[in-house]
Amino acid sequence: MKDPVCQMEVDKNSKFKSDYKGKTFYFCSASCKQKFDNEPENYAK
Repeated sequence: MKDPVCQMEVDKNSKFKSDYKGKTFYFCSASCKQKFDNEPENYAK
């Protein structure tokens, strides 16, 4: 699966994840997770 912010491949076991509108998104880093959490509508497609 891909990080919705930077498009990098991410493992489902990543410790960086957020739930948004019933879907779980996984991230490569804390900074990508923070960007998503600040503006999820920009990244959740």
